[in-house]
Amino acid sequence: MSEAFDSEKDGLETIVMTDDDGVETEFFVINAAAFKNVRYMLVVQCSEYDRDEPDAYIIKEAGDCGDEVSFEFVEDDDEYNAACVLLTGDNDDFDIIL
Repeated sequence: MSEAFDSEKDGLETIVMTDDDGVETEFFVINAAAFKNVRYMLVVQCSEYDRDEPDAYIIKEAGDCGDEVSFEFVEDDDEYNAACVLLTGDNDDFDIIL
């Protein structure tokens, strides 16, 4: 999965992730933080951003190759829960429901 950064809605950073089948999906980065040299991001699909309660995902940086960075969805429960705490912190702008 790769990313391309653009400037978009409400000043949010966007990334484009490409799956194994070549399908591209654009996401807004709601929050990002690093822990133990791993960058985690809370993202929402751009197409769902204006919904009252859009689905959000946690992704992490998996590597880079030149000007592209690879990300993967966080699937391990313990890592996911730790990333939730890291990404929400003292932020009152959004809630994460596990």
